[in-house]
Amino acid sequence: MLKSEVKVCSGNYSNGNKEFSGTYLDEFKNGEHHEWRVGVWKFWYPDGKIMFEGIYKEGTLISKKCWTSKSETINCNLLKMTKSEKERMFKENT
Repeated sequence: MLKSEVKVCSGNYSNGNKEFSGTYLDEFKNGEHHEWRVGVWKFWYPDGKIMFEGIYKEGTLISKKCWTSKSETINCNLLKMTKSEKERMFKENT
């Protein structure tokens, strides 16, 4: 049995500003459950400025853009964050 559904996911900081938003594919395939990011995912700084925008196809990050807290374009590898924050933001399925 194959069942797939695209779901919207989002979260907010404690100050009410949006922290992230995106869509993912919730799928049961060959008896296994998978959740893959699809489409556009965005993360923001607590003050509401954009930090990251990525495009995913079947769980693979195919395009990404990042910004500093001063809204300057930056290489995503230079964002100041912990390893777990990076894993959460740039999540890819292998």
